[in-house]
Amino acid sequence: MQAKKWRKMSGRGARVLLAGGMLGAGALSATVAGAAASSAAPRKSSGPTGTITVFSQGDVNVQNLWTNTLIPRYEKSHPGDHVKFVFSTSSSENSVVFDELAASAKAHKNSVYDIVDGAVPAEAAAAKLLTPVTPAEVPLMKEINPNAFKVVNGEAIPLRGSEVLIAYNSQAVPNPPKTLDALLAWIKAHPGQFTYCNPADGGSGSAFVQAVLAKYTPAADNLKMALGYSPKSESSWSSGLAELKSLTPDIFQQQYPNSNQGVMTLLASGAVSMGAVWSDQATTALHNGQLPKSIKLTELTPPLAGGPDYLGVPSNVSATEKALAFQFINWTLQNPQQVGIVRAMNGTPAIEFQYLPKSIAAEFASYSSSPELPYSANTDSDMNSKWQSTVG
Repeated sequence: MQAKKWRKMSGRGARVLLAGGMLGAGALSATVAGAAASSAAPRKSSGPTGTITVFSQGDVNVQNLWTNTLIPRYEKSHPGDHVKFVFSTSSSENSVVFDELAASAKAHKNSVYDIVDGAVPAEAAAAKLLTPVTPAEVPLMKEINPNAFKVVNGEAIPLRGSEVLIAYNSQAVPNPPKTLDALLAWIKAHPGQFTYCNPADGGSGSAFVQAVLAKYTPAADNLKMALGYSPKSESSWSSGLAELKSLTPDIFQQQYPNSNQGVMTLLASGAVSMGAVWSDQATTALHNGQLPKSIKLTELTPPLAGGPDYLGVPSNVSATEKALAFQFINWTLQNPQQVGIVRAMNGTPAIEFQYLPKSIAAEFASYSSSPELPYSANTDSDMNSKWQSTVG
């Protein structure tokens, strides 16, 4: 989650299952204890040693996953290895990193980053800027649904998943809308009771805006804009932007929160009855009491954007850095790390449920879908600019 951007996907084919609740305390404690013990196991003597640089982007929960869970566990279990972590909360940084990857590859220079996370891998894979992944580099990829690799041409590995849902106050909205058209009608019928964040500041708002634009865009063009950069395909956005502008009088205070968290703050205070949120972020907020129990989550049909969060290794890194990067990625797919991600993020695991404790599969059984594929970084940047000039 997430958060954006990713970014959570449809075209990517992988089924994304969302958390319906916390793991039972006993099962979770036992599972996490086992995960901690396994993750602390000593490194095999044959493994390479060194430093890798990782880029990631998203909200604070994404940052915390890396800094509080993944990096300390990995460095503890791999003495001598270090992870240099570069993080940004701004979605615009995804475009900057993609451009850096493309420029370094064109100049035949080593990439600054050994692993890229979040929104960058899908677009970088489409531009053939990443290293193809095989079982030789990542043996545990066999535990991932093969469909998850199609959208990234086999050049990136899922780490976790999430998608954008609609959060609603069940006391005020006992029967929430089930489709995008029904939601848009509800917004106009209940002025001031819905909000979404500025799409440039959060993936939940971006997913909502994209869904409205996609109503008026041919499916083939939507796919082009998700997998790469197709400015011609953006010509169909005018109708969607007009519809979004028509909603402004009915949005809470006719203003847009500047973050995913801003939407949840309004929901928690009761200022609004409904809003677009990331599944993992909202589920975490429900579990820790930041959102009241009256707030429920629902999935639209068709779903909003979401899906796996990918890790990719740029093609222009040294052989040693490449080996270190794939060693780290394979480690993230181990059962203990995947359980840790579920606990830390309330996100969905990358590996299939048959490889995880049955208690986890049960907790994720209430939601299932193939979310829409988010727009590529450059397309997303264009969308944000046009939204700002037309709507915001």
